[in-house]
Amino acid sequence: MNTPKDVRSMLIESATRLFSDNVDQKMLEAAKRDGWSERLWQTLEQAELPRVSVPEEAGGAGGTLSDLAAVLRVAGRFTAPAPLAETSMLAGWMLAASGLPVPRGALTAGPAGDDVVSARRNGSRWNVSGTLARLPWARIAKRLVLLAQADGDAAVVSIDPARCEIRPGRNLAHEPRDEVILDNVPAEEAAPAGTGVTRSALKLRGALARSLMMAGALERALELSVGYAQQRVQFGRKIGQFQAIQQELARFGGEVAAAVAAALSAAGAVERGGDVILAVASAKIRTAEAAREGALIAHQVHGAIGVTDEYALHHSTLRLWAWRDEYGNEAEWARALGGITQKRGADQFWPALTAN
Repeated sequence: MNTPKDVRSMLIESATRLFSDNVDQKMLEAAKRDGWSERLWQTLEQAELPRVSVPEEAGGAGGTLSDLAAVLRVAGRFTAPAPLAETSMLAGWMLAASGLPVPRGALTAGPAGDDVVSARRNGSRWNVSGTLARLPWARIAKRLVLLAQADGDAAVVSIDPARCEIRPGRNLAHEPRDEVILDNVPAEEAAPAGTGVTRSALKLRGALARSLMMAGALERALELSVGYAQQRVQFGRKIGQFQAIQQELARFGGEVAAAVAAALSAAGAVERGGDVILAVASAKIRTAEAAREGALIAHQVHGAIGVTDEYALHHSTLRLWAWRDEYGNEAEWARALGGITQKRGADQFWPALTAN
């Protein structure tokens, strides 16, 4: 069931107020050291935001994928140091679709790349083995929700990270990206993978999540750049009055508008069951390209202050650079998109572009 636009607007307003009240420079700097903000996560849990789009019967808050897309865009705008996308769009979806309850607490999902995890039945339990490289938020998650191979079929397993060997790592933005080693680890919960829960679907949803978050981070970087250009005085004039700066900011604005439109359109396609691969691939390509161009313009406008720890811009641009490579960079998705288009043939090209 679709969410009325006024209800979604209220959700966006509520999420914006929550992040605005709780995410500040001090929290973001602390998250570089700690890997996340536990205090922010507790606030998000109280507001039920990590359970948006997860069915109520599975322990979620209900709502649609487009509702979750709106929340993730806001989270990206505030560079929230918490595994919101992994808990809701990935782990929560895998568990609920497979008939498993969604536990409270931070969750993560994998494999995030090409790693393979195997599950083997041991009586009434399942034992899981494999190595996962750069699994997001593994060391702070309450459960690792993994898609495993079990006798030729796919299974969804929920793992207690305390039973695994975890080697901490991080991305450019200091977010946890950890190596996880599983050696016959018993699963807390396990079930055959539900309808539609496949490796390709997991990657698509991961790419969609990153696209939405990049759209929000781009909006914040543009906002900071415009504000700085209206304040910074050089040669007796505000730099925003120089035509060259105006032109670059206008180009930045175009990149942001296109990225936001592509990301939200992709979320709608996934929710409706449209041409999902075309929509998500296009969104990941468009937001990644906007991240490259937008971050460059933002730092050109700001000059040296943009890279300092005391100024907010780097929290957005470091995430843009990191997220554009996760769940496939623009080159990978462009190759996939080209291959699909070629396979479908010329007669299907225009209908595919106009279907959604």
